[in-house]
Amino acid sequence: MKFRALWQFTALGLGVLAHGVAASASLLDVRESIAVGVAPETAWKAVKNFDNMAWHPAVAATQLTAGRHNESQAVRLLTLKDGAKMTEQLREQDDAHMAQHYVMLDSPLPVTDYEASLAVVPGEGSGSVVTWQARFRRKEGAAMDDEAARKTISGIFAAGLGNLKQLLEAQR
Repeated sequence: MKFRALWQFTALGLGVLAHGVAASASLLDVRESIAVGVAPETAWKAVKNFDNMAWHPAVAATQLTAGRHNESQAVRLLTLKDGAKMTEQLREQDDAHMAQHYVMLDSPLPVTDYEASLAVVPGEGSGSVVTWQARFRRKEGAAMDDEAARKTISGIFAAGLGNLKQLLEAQR
């Protein structure tokens, strides 16, 4: 399946129920974008490597545990600065469109059925816009409601994108 088809699938809000989630579980959306004062190619170069999330301030280490660098089905283990671990799988990398699509396999976060995309597009002038978006469901029995789960993921995205902007613009 091509990235565009996956993107449209996500953008339309259609989802596949997995992991035995009841049909009544709400599908939640988060989308964060940031304008960065560097060329799109420069921004993409900073975020495209699935096995390197050094640009996110919460990530202490990224390790590729299966598959090959930036190839579909590669699996990464993120170790966060607080010691928590997350496992994610790359579904598609599209360098021509500066976008990637991945899923979360295991995480301490209060979410399940998590699918996300990270994309870079041209912005104003010679800048770019980096967008990180996800669809997920709140884990059954999580100690928070849907809005709190949404805010948790939104905060993670905003922190990462804010730090990315700071790092890239400092290199100009």
